[in-house]
Amino acid sequence: MRSIKRYEGINVVPFIDVLLVLLAIVFVISNFIALKKINVNLPTSSTKELIKDVKHNIVINDKKEFYVNDVLLGKDEIASKIATFSKEDTITVVSDKQAVYEDFIYVVDILKENGLEKISMAVMKR
Repeated sequence: MRSIKRYEGINVVPFIDVLLVLLAIVFVISNFIALKKINVNLPTSSTKELIKDVKHNIVINDKKEFYVNDVLLGKDEIASKIATFSKEDTITVVSDKQAVYEDFIYVVDILKENGLEKISMAVMKR
């Protein structure tokens, strides 16, 4: 009769390999989340007023990219997203100082077409 071999310990090398892969994934994802921001150079103004209870942010950067609530959208998708906003919502439009003025007017025009009147513009105080 054959004897059954006994293993005295558990092989932990595969377990450590899996943990290291999971740790690497966590580091990559956490860096992406921590550094996720949209770079915008705001125009300056001599006056500034703090707007409270902003519900939605629309950002136009210098590369003609549109972000609605930090989600990149194409120019043709903005109208359908804005149509979901409530008339009571406060919307802030943030436009880079190098962005084309036409893009800013395009966004404001869509907001007005949807009956949204609570619109503010973000600027940097001098």
